[in-house]
Amino acid sequence: MAEQTMHSISCGQYSMEMRSGRIIKADEGFLALLGYSEDDIAGGLVFKKIVPDVQYNEIIAELREQFINTRYACYQHEILTKDGSAIEVVSFITLQNKLLDGHRVLEVGIAKIGDAKSSQE
Repeated sequence: MAEQTMHSISCGQYSMEMRSGRIIKADEGFLALLGYSEDDIAGGLVFKKIVPDVQYNEIIAELREQFINTRYACYQHEILTKDGSAIEVVSFITLQNKLLDGHRVLEVGIAKIGDAKSSQE
């Protein structure tokens, strides 16, 4: 029998208001992975800033359609760190049963799966 090894990967979690994409809170893993601070989150960090090449309205429409049948989704994509570097992640998105100011909240877990080219190139 082959010996199996587990490897730790960089990961984190954040909550996002679905309609606006505003990041409501983030854990230490998210902050360390992307280089943001609690002040950045409090200052109004939005999904479009960390994933600028995604058509946000199309993604939200796709998620709403998917959430009719299931309460989760999974995507592989690039995400930008605070310094503008791009990293490849997989995002696990779960629709929560709670509302914030009348809007749905998404819980998103991210795990770094590789490095992507820098957006500054």
